[in-house]
Parts: sequence; structure tokens; C-alpha cells
Amino acid sequence: MAISATPTATRAQLRDPFLDWRTIRTPHFVIHYHEPLGYLARRVAAVAERAHSTLSTVLAFAPRERVQIVITDDADAANGSATALPYDTIRLFAEAPDDLSPLADYDDWLTTLVTHEHTHILHLDNASGLPSFINLLLGKVYMPNHVQPRWFLEGLAVHEETEHTSGGRLRSSQWDMYLRMDALEDRFWDLDQVSSSADRWPHGNAAYLYGSFFVRYIAERHGRVALATIAHEYGASVIPYGINRVAQRATGSTFIELWDGFLDERRAHYREQQREVDALGRREGTRLTTHGEIARAPRYLRDGRLMYLRADNRSRGEIVIVDPITGERRDVLARVNAGGEAAVHPDGRTIVFSRSDAHRDIYFFSDLVRRDLETGEETRLTDGLRAREPDLSPDGRYVVFTMSRAGTTRLMIAELADVTGTMRELTPGARFQQWYTPRFSPDGRLVVASTWRDGGYRDVVLVDVATGRIEDLTHDRASDTGPTFSPDGTRVVFSSDRTGIANLYAYELASGSLRQLTNVIAGAYQPAIAGDGRRITYVGYTSYGFDLFAIDTELTGFREAPPYIDTRPIASDTAPIWTAESEDYDALPTLYPRSYFLDLTPDSFGTTLGITIAGEDVAAFHSWSARIGFGLERGNMSIDAGYSYNRLPLSISVRGFRRVTRVGGLQIGGEDVPWIQDAWGGDVGVAYSFPRAFRGNTISTSYALTWTEAGAPFTTEPLDPNFPPPLLPETGFFSTLRFGWSYSDVERYGYDISPSNGQALGIGASVSDPAIGSQFRVLTLTWSFTRYLPMPWLEHHVLAFRYAGGISGGDLDRLGIFGVGGFPTVPLIEGFNSPVILGGSALRGYLPNDRVGSQFHLAQLEYRFPIYRFNRGILTLPVYLNRLWATVFADAGDAFFGEIDFSRFRVGVGAELHVDFTLFYILGFSLRIGYARGLGEGGIDQFYAHLGVPF
Repeated sequence: MAISATPTATRAQLRDPFLDWRTIRTPHFVIHYHEPLGYLARRVAAVAERAHSTLSTVLAFAPRERVQIVITDDADAANGSATALPYDTIRLFAEAPDDLSPLADYDDWLTTLVTHEHTHILHLDNASGLPSFINLLLGKVYMPNHVQPRWFLEGLAVHEETEHTSGGRLRSSQWDMYLRMDALEDRFWDLDQVSSSADRWPHGNAAYLYGSFFVRYIAERHGRVALATIAHEYGASVIPYGINRVAQRATGSTFIELWDGFLDERRAHYREQQREVDALGRREGTRLTTHGEIARAPRYLRDGRLMYLRADNRSRGEIVIVDPITGERRDVLARVNAGGEAAVHPDGRTIVFSRSDAHRDIYFFSDLVRRDLETGEETRLTDGLRAREPDLSPDGRYVVFTMSRAGTTRLMIAELADVTGTMRELTPGARFQQWYTPRFSPDGRLVVASTWRDGGYRDVVLVDVATGRIEDLTHDRASDTGPTFSPDGTRVVFSSDRTGIANLYAYELASGSLRQLTNVIAGAYQPAIAGDGRRITYVGYTSYGFDLFAIDTELTGFREAPPYIDTRPIASDTAPIWTAESEDYDALPTLYPRSYFLDLTPDSFGTTLGITIAGEDVAAFHSWSARIGFGLERGNMSIDAGYSYNRLPLSISVRGFRRVTRVGGLQIGGEDVPWIQDAWGGDVGVAYSFPRAFRGNTISTSYALTWTEAGAPFTTEPLDPNFPPPLLPETGFFSTLRFGWSYSDVERYGYDISPSNGQALGIGASVSDPAIGSQFRVLTLTWSFTRYLPMPWLEHHVLAFRYAGGISGGDLDRLGIFGVGGFPTVPLIEGFNSPVILGGSALRGYLPNDRVGSQFHLAQLEYRFPIYRFNRGILTLPVYLNRLWATVFADAGDAFFGEIDFSRFRVGVGAELHVDFTLFYILGFSLRIGYARGLGEGGIDQFYAHLGVPF
């Protein structure tokens, strides 16, 4: 996982009403957390103050106010985020990095995490000159360093996380492997691709990867002061994106000029590294799979077949069986999302694996699942336990696994028949200790595992199942991971990066000797040994990601393992904690507005000047917004205000408004005459979600009440006695009670052009009646069904179908009115400014709202296919072309009053081109260019171009 500078929502945890939230204050930080994270929060407080004292000097900047830090424990992932808007905020997950995470090289993961995120704060909050004056007038609205390429934002933070710890990604052998294989396989990313986001591995991590090495290259040649200078210079820029001018002032060269030198330096470095590996004799396996992206946890079954976790970002994540010789895919055992490590029962009929699923309809945690391979029946063994990486004892009675909570991962053992009732900690662990990939010995008496302990030690240890006694097999600051026993139980094979490249090693238990088994140029991880003890399958790497490799080798290896040479600085001190008393969390200090926004928008009279203010407390319990508009033509005032409460399993929102508009409905002389309506109203709504692995349901209800009256006296010309008397519009109370239900199991993967599999359903109902405060009676029903089918003949080709309908009945003058027709004309520039993003639901080939009525039906069928992946931009300019794809479609529908008549349904056919592109480095858009021809009455030849998304 990547540590990100982009604000990350943490609402899942905040929906738990039973959490006790507390606050700790330090000179430069305010730390908010929920129990039982009190000890961890005090560690964070001490670490943050230590990081601030160093980083504020290095980056020559300190925030004017205390930085808010929010710590939650709602996700089985290591991550964090930072933002300077609307106030300096850091959000941290209380979870250490997992086994093969590129974040896993650390002496203390809290120190690394806080150092990274506080670097962001000192960088993003750095504004001066005219931007500072703008913020003085309007509040904190414009921080120029927020709008930089992510490679510099993240590269600077990764550079500092490495400089101020003895770990960090720039010391990680896996991080180095990512860039090394891009170099040796001639697949270096270009600067334009890193500045936006190319559609290829390692995806979002590329900004961190290339950015960190590039920033280090700049610092080594121009001094670290150049980094601070760039932050200060850009923070004073009124017009953003002039990053090369800033770089030239700080270093004498533009980033474009520096990039070529950086790539040349890296190529030379990695070619020399390759020569060193070749000098010892390359010992690599044969590549079994070629999907790239993610491969994890290979295991041999008793019949000799090979099982592993495959997640190629093109289809579902699955536990699959492949031929151990050819790598050909044979069978799918289970579908997985997060986690996915699996163990096979000795009976050969059952597997136990980890999968992320809902807990209390609030959290998504990893749990253990048992699957019968003959019947396909699945049984969830735990609920919310945060259990991962299971292994089964040779007799199938026990399961050993890891369990994380409050920043500590424990090694657990339980009876498979009753996991939650019999589980216990296999061996007592220290606070913040981490355990990974436990494996039983062939006789079931021992468990071998990888563990992280204070001081940056990531070692392989043996644990006695009966006594819990630990024996170290390694004890150094190399990363020793993924251990497993040989079939005869005499050796432990594991991965170690003691030479700077991860290779496989065999530890002989009787003699204590350590031998090197592979000598690869990329990396070798998570070995699995065949029953004969000679063939080893491992997780290897290319520039396309991780795959399975297999090698036939003796477990005696080809040479004695070289000693680990420790060149790292002294590890960070993990002992200090902040001792100040905590206090109850108070939302008010961060709930008040920090800025206001002005806008000019059209209304029915002309133009309205709007002032908007908003606020949200740092723990996101409360959020609110308010806008007051002043009509420049008539002087009318409009008000919109809303509030939501987010500390319950269901979401609650309240909204109120006052609007003065020119509307129709006044009939004089048989003609509709505009009149001024003054409307006051509001609504309250609640919603509850039922999330599950791979699917979800949501139910919602709301009540709205509106009072309307004439905003000005009705004025008419002298009435003609030959015409009927005027018909005044109805005013008074109008209320609506709405209900909704939705379901979705729709899937979309990283390389898809649109959703590619699954279905979505939705039903809505609204009722107005005097019993609920309305002067009118209206009942309206709507429904929709969407289905996506991947085509078997070509990758990313999708057949998409959508049907929607609605019907309304009641008082004739208050019926719900539906319309079907083509897309309205929206200028592209308005789409970028508003933004106006038109969805895919339309009867193309007809004018907008060509057909109207109290009932409608619309069916759409599309065949979608990719054409070309551009993955190109222009150097560091904030414009990037992602991909081109197309749709061939047919629409059929009608809106009408009275009985349905299929003979009157309109049909339209046509085709569209979609250009996906990115602006300002992070904002994605899709340009839809289409032609449609209406085949029924009122049909036209319609050409359109607008920003849009498919259904």
C-alpha cells in the first residue's frame, strides 16, 4: 500500500457509536483517537514532536497552528493521508504494513508513517506572497503546493521518511527491485507518465517510486536545501504548474533536464548490479505465470498440484490451481478480495483462507473462511476477528493465523472446529510486534514464522506449539520473510534480502548452517516446496508485477549464505511516549468555517452572487454547509443549508432552503403567464447500508416539506370577458415521503474501460398525501436494472444493458412527469467549470425530453470495446491522455400518459467514442463524442460532444 498525500475518508470507523473518542495535546499537535488506541496515540504524540523538530528545520517551515492528527483502527491496511485544507490534518491507520508491502522496511512503522505525513504538512502548508494574501481575505482556500505533480509531493515525503529513520522505502530492497526491473527491461516511465498516472504496474505507487529516487538524485547533486527552496518558491506562486521555472531557480536546471540525467544514473547503477549478480552465476526459476500485477502464497497440494492467489487487475482476485510444470490454469478454488492466503486440509477436500467481509455492517475486516471444494459451500469461521495468513496442522485439527488490532499483530492458534471459542495467543508478543506467514512443521510440533521486533529486526523464528518457546533462526536487520518447512522437516526455506536482493535460503535445523538457493536479479519471495523436496515454486518479479517462478534445486544450495553487513543508521528509539492527560473529544474547535467562497450563478431573474461557508470536524462526526445568494437583478435572497450527523450506523442529513424563482402555472386568457414563487422548505433523510464481500444493499427514506406562496402580487392586464377567468396557481404545503432500495454486485477492475461484470438494481417510491402534511395526493414509483457481461472472446469487451422505468398517479396537476430523449447541449467549457457531467441514460437520436408523460420506459444496449491506450502527456504539463474506447448502441423507450403502446416506442441507434483523460495531474474526465440516428417519429441525426460517463 502507498502512503498518500490525498485526503482519505475514514467514515467507516466513525459510524461506530460505541467508540470512546479522546484527545491529547502537545505543543505542535492535537491527537484524536478512540480507545483502545490510547497507548499508540501517546507514541504518535512523541514521534510527531520528534519529527517536527527535525523536519521544520530541514524544510525551513513551521505551521502557524497545531496540526490535527486523527488515528483510527478501521482497516486491515497500512496507510495515512495529509492535507492542509481546510486546516492541517493528518489521518493515520493503526495498522502496520503487511508481509510483502513496499512499506515493510522500517525500524518503527509509526516513526516512518508520521515522518512521511508530517513532511506533507510542512510542504503543503507552505504558502507566501500573493497566495498568502488571498488566504488572508477568503480564509484558507489556496495552497499552491497542493497542485504539484504527485511524484514531487510523494517523492519528497518518501525521501524524508528515509533520511530520518533507519528504514524507509529508499532503503527497501523491494522498492529498489521495482525500479531496477524497469531499468533492466527497458520500461522506464517517462516524466509525463509519472506526472499524471499511466495505466500500468505499479500504478499509484509509481509517483512514490520514481519521485523518491528522483528527489534523492536532486538532493545529492544540488543539496537538500534545493528541496526546501522548491517548496518555498512554488508556495509563493499565484499561477500554478510552472514547476520547471521553480526547479531552474533552485537547481539551475528544469525537471525535464534533470530527468534524463536521473534515468542515465539509474541505468548505470542497475547494470553494475546485474554484473555483480552474473559474476556469481545466475540461478533463477522458470516463469510459470505471465499475468503480472499480484501473485501470492503458493502452496503445493498433496496430489502435486499448485495453488496460489492471483490478482491481475483484469479480472476477479481468486485462489486458483495451476499445473506446477507449465503454469496452466486448471481450476478456481475461491474468490477473494483483501488477503487471500489459503491452506489445504489434509483431506484434500477443504481449504481455509482469509477474505475481507463486513462486520456489524460497519467495518470491513479480514476473516477466516472454510470452503468445501466438492460442494462449493463456504462457512465463515470468524466475524470481525481481523484474522489472516492461516495454516493447518498436519492432522487438520488446528489452525494457526495472525490477528491484528491496535497496531499489534499476534500469532494465534485455535481448533478448526471452533476458532473463536478456542483461540489463544501461541506465544506472548510485545506491544507493536508483528507476525507474518506462520507455517506448521510436518509433525505439527513447531510453527515457523516471520516477525518484526523493535530495532528494525525482521527475522525468522521457530515457535514450540506446546510451550510457546521461541527460537531465533535469524537475528539481523535484513528482511527475512515467507518461511516454510521442507517436506522432511529438516530445513526451513525463506526469503532474505541480506545481499540487497531478495533470494531464497535454506536453514538446516540440525547444524544451524544457512545456504543460498537462488541468485536472481529481481527478487524471490514466499517459497513453496514440492513433496520431493527438490522443486521450489516462489513469487518472483518482472516490470509487469509479481508472478510464479519454479526452480529445481537441492536444498543444500550453491553456496554458504553471505553474512549480513549492517550499514543502516541506529534504529529509532521506540520507547518514548507522551505522558500528558487525555480529554474528551470536542468537535467544536474544528467545526467552524475556515474560509468562504464567492460565486456568480444564473437564476430565473439574471445573476446571483453567492457566499458559501462550510465546516466539518476533524473526526467527521458533523458536517454542514450554508449558501446565501443575493439576486443582482431583483434583490431577492436565497438560502440553502444542510447538516449531516455521521456517528451512527445509519447516516442522517437535514436540509433547509428558501428560493424565490420565476415559474409557470398562472393561466390568463388561456395562456401560461410567469409568476414569482417564494418557496420555503426542508427535508430530513436517513440511509442504512448492508455491505458484504462483493455486494451491497442500501435502504433509505426521507421526508420533504415545502411551503409556497406568491413572491409578488399577481398582476394582469384588464381581463377580456370573452376569455375564461384567470386560473391561479396552487400554493401552500406540499410534502413527500420517499423510500429507496438499491443492490449492486457490479465489478470493475483497473484495466477495464467501464464496469465489466455484475448487476445493479434499484427501486424508489415517493408519496404525497394530506396524512403527511400535503395538500395533494401523488404516488410515484421508479425502478432500474443494469447488467454487465464480459465477452469471452476479447479482453475488456463488455455487453452492457440497462432498463429503467417509472409511473406516477394522483392529483392530475401534481403528477410526477418523466421525459425521455437525447442529451441536452452543454458547452464543454461549462462542463469543466460547473462541472456538468452527463450520465449515460438517454434515448439517443431524439431531442431532449422528446417524449414526456406520467409513465416512462427506457432500455439501452451497448457493446463496449477498447481501441487504444495512449498513456501519454506533454512532459510536466497538467494534461494527460489515458485511453480511447468505443460503444455501439441501441436505445428504445417512450414516455406517455395513459395506457402503454409499444407501437409508439422510439428507437435510436448509433456509436460513440470515449476519450479518457486527466487534467491537473489528478482529475479524470471522459469526453464522449457520438452520433445517433432516431428511427421513429421525431428522430433526428444527432451529433454530440460532452463530458460524460456511461451507465
